[in-house]
Amino acid sequence: MKILIVDDQRSARKVLKDYLSVLTDIECVEASSVDEALASVERHHPDLLLLDVRLNPSDLRDRGGLEILRRVRTSGRTTPAIVVTSVNELAEIREAMRLGAQDYVLKEELGPEMLLPIIEGQRERLALRGEVARLRERVDRTYGTRAILGSSPEIDRMRRKIERVADSPSTVLVRGETGTGKEMVARALHEMSSRRTEPFVAMNCSALPGTLIESLIFGHEKGAFTGADKRSRGQLELAGAGTILFDEIAEMPIELQAKLLRVLEDRRFRPLGAEQEITLRARVVAATHVDLEKRMAEGRFREDLFYRLNVVSIYIPSLAERGDDDIVALLNAFAGEFQRKLRFTDDAIEWLIRRPWPGNVRELRNLVERLVLLADEDLIDQRTLEEHARERPNLDATTEIDKLARIILALPERLGSKLRVIERAVLHHAIESCGGNKTAAARLIGVDRKVLERRWAGHLEDDPASVSPASPRDLEPVPSTHRRG
Repeated sequence: MKILIVDDQRSARKVLKDYLSVLTDIECVEASSVDEALASVERHHPDLLLLDVRLNPSDLRDRGGLEILRRVRTSGRTTPAIVVTSVNELAEIREAMRLGAQDYVLKEELGPEMLLPIIEGQRERLALRGEVARLRERVDRTYGTRAILGSSPEIDRMRRKIERVADSPSTVLVRGETGTGKEMVARALHEMSSRRTEPFVAMNCSALPGTLIESLIFGHEKGAFTGADKRSRGQLELAGAGTILFDEIAEMPIELQAKLLRVLEDRRFRPLGAEQEITLRARVVAATHVDLEKRMAEGRFREDLFYRLNVVSIYIPSLAERGDDDIVALLNAFAGEFQRKLRFTDDAIEWLIRRPWPGNVRELRNLVERLVLLADEDLIDQRTLEEHARERPNLDATTEIDKLARIILALPERLGSKLRVIERAVLHHAIESCGGNKTAAARLIGVDRKVLERRWAGHLEDDPASVSPASPRDLEPVPSTHRRG
C-alpha cells in the first residue's frame, strides 16, 4: 500500500512515517506543498492520501490540503484520503467530507493508537475493492463483451452496439442463425449494464407446451388451476430489476404474444388467479433465429409485438461471415478450455477455414470437445478432422452425387442445358441459404468467391427473369472479411 503524506513540516512527516513503520507492506511518499503533492499523485499513483489541511501555518486562510483533495477529485481520481486537522476547524472537516475524504484525525489526538486503525481499515477497503475489481474482470471475460471472441469488423460493430445500448431500458431483439451465441449477447447486455447485480433470467419459448408457458412467465396464485397447490412466482417477477430473455420468441403461442405485448406497453402484469397487478421492473430482451418478417406475413407472429420488441436490433453474424482470423481465435479459445492440449496442423486450419459451419460457433466448439474426447493424437490434421466432423458417418458423398446425377439426367429434355439449370439452382440456393452473403455461399459450394460471382452474374445476363433471388442482397456483392475471398 502506497501512502502520500502531505505536510509542510518535515518533522511532522517524519512522525507520521514512524507511526506507519510498524505496519507491513507500507510505502510512504512525501510532499510539502500543493504542487509537489499533485506531481506525486501523477508520478506515484498512491493508494491513500494523508493530508494536513493547513500547509502554510502563517496564512490563516490557507487550506492547501483541501485544495489538493479538490483538484484530485476534479481530475477524476477516486483515491481515498484522510485529513489531519485541528479541533477548531469544523468547517474544514465538513468540506473535506464533502470532497470525498474517508476519515479525519485531530492533531490534538494524533498518535499511533488513533491513526493505525484508520489506516488498517483503509487497507482492508482497498483489498476488498481490488477483489471486487478482479471478480468484475472475471465476469466481464465470461459474460461481457470481452467474452465475445473475434476481431472481424462485424464483431467489433456488434460489441460497440452492445456497449452503447447496455444501460438503456429499451427492449432489444437479438437475431442470428442457430449457434451464433444469442444468449451470450443477451448476457453481455446484462453484465455491461447497471442491472448486473440483479437477476438474469432466460426462458426458452419453444421448450414448454402452451399450457405451462403462461404460468411460467406470469406466475400463478394457489388454486388458480387444477394442480396449483401453492403460489408460484413467474419469470417476470423473478427477474426483478434485472434482465429477462425470451429465447426463441418466434415459437411463443400467438395468444401469449398478445399478453406479452400488453405487458410491454403497460409495464405491468397479473399472475394467473391474482387480484393485484405487479410492476414489470426488468429489461426485456428477445432472441430468434427465425425470419420474423416471414412469420408476420404468414400470420404467425404479431406485427405490433415485433415493433415493440425491435426497438434495438442486434444482428450476430454467422461464423461464415466472420472471416479466417475469428475462426482461428475461437478454435484456440475452445481448445484452451480443456486440460488436454490439442495442436492443429496447417492443413487442418485451412480445412476449418473452408468449412461452411452451418451450426456456427456452437458446432465449432462441439467439434473441439469431440476431438478432445476421441482423437487418438494431440496433433490434429485434416484427416482427423474429416473423420470426427462427419455429420453422417455412413454417407458416401460420391454415391449420393451419382444418384442425383442419374435423377437429373432422367428429367425432361425441355429444360435445355441441364448443367446450366443445375448450376443456377445450386448457386441460387447457396446464396439464399447464406442470407445473401456470397463469401459464405462460395465456401458452402467449395469455390472461390470470384468464381461464384462471375457465374452468378452470367446467369443474370443470360436470363434475368428465370432467376428469382430470395432477397435483394443476392444481387449485390457483400463485403467480405475473408482474406482468401
